[in-house]
Amino acid sequence: MPAGSTSGGEPVLRFEDVSVFFTKRRFLGPPSVIKAVDRVNLEIAQGEIVGLVGESGSGKTTLGRTAIGLQRATSGKVIFSDGELNIDVSSAKGRVWKELRKYLQIIFQDPFSSIDPNMRVFDALRIPLQAQGVKDKKEIESRIYTVFNEVGLPTDILWNFVFQLSGGQRQRVSIARVLLFNPSFIVADEAVSMLDVSLKGDILNIIKKISKNFGVAFLFITHEMAVAKVISDRIAVMYLGNLVEIGPSNEVISKPLHPYTQALIQASPTIDPSLRDTYKVMKITGEIPLSREHPPGCKFHPRCPYVMETCRVNFLDMKEVESGHFVSCWLY
Repeated sequence: MPAGSTSGGEPVLRFEDVSVFFTKRRFLGPPSVIKAVDRVNLEIAQGEIVGLVGESGSGKTTLGRTAIGLQRATSGKVIFSDGELNIDVSSAKGRVWKELRKYLQIIFQDPFSSIDPNMRVFDALRIPLQAQGVKDKKEIESRIYTVFNEVGLPTDILWNFVFQLSGGQRQRVSIARVLLFNPSFIVADEAVSMLDVSLKGDILNIIKKISKNFGVAFLFITHEMAVAKVISDRIAVMYLGNLVEIGPSNEVISKPLHPYTQALIQASPTIDPSLRDTYKVMKITGEIPLSREHPPGCKFHPRCPYVMETCRVNFLDMKEVESGHFVSCWLY
């Protein structure tokens, strides 16, 4: 069963045993199978921000793209629920797919490539509205001015070209664009990784405000545990396609259960002296394997300092160790 939210709200999006595999053809030899996402179960409630954390290559972006239908699931279901709507995103087509685009949105990592730099800012927002059937000029202007106000941008830059904007302004325009249709669920894929520290704080505050004021659910993808701690209600830790730990943000940070989570926290910079030596003895070696070279059993066992024989052979499903705090580890 999916790991439920701690907010008590109804789930907007449910991953039900979702896997995403890619087949890589070879000129010589049999094709190899890349297991980008493997048996993921997760629920995200209305107004909840779930931080998805892990190293590069762990499958975070693929899971995010699958959540909104940009990538089809190989098996399992992604269920979107909002009012009377109850749709399997992974199999939606035609008119249903077009209607879903209003509710499911994504903020891409790179604000310099996600919007045409030679387009005026107003047109970058107008065209998506017209593509969804909004034709009235006054309504288009009203929506654009409203979302610009929400992200804290001055309206006089609407007539600038996108290439004239700074990185922070471009990312705010990206956020404004996803708000045009009052979405229910947004994937933020490394939305602050290309920004400097001061701008990161501004963007995180905007996302928090959107979630709180409009009840929008977020899957916030990041490789920085410190960012996940600040922005998330819950943190989900991903390793080589699997979720290995899920729980309330404060609990995952203060009482991490999985050795991989402990290692990620140890690697995260901190200025708090009381936390500086936490998990000092936790040392992992090597790098995350290729997605086509999954080890048997627990996928983390080749790097784990606490590995046992059962870890090398048997995979363990998520277990609720404390209320709302799940982990996939034979230590528990």
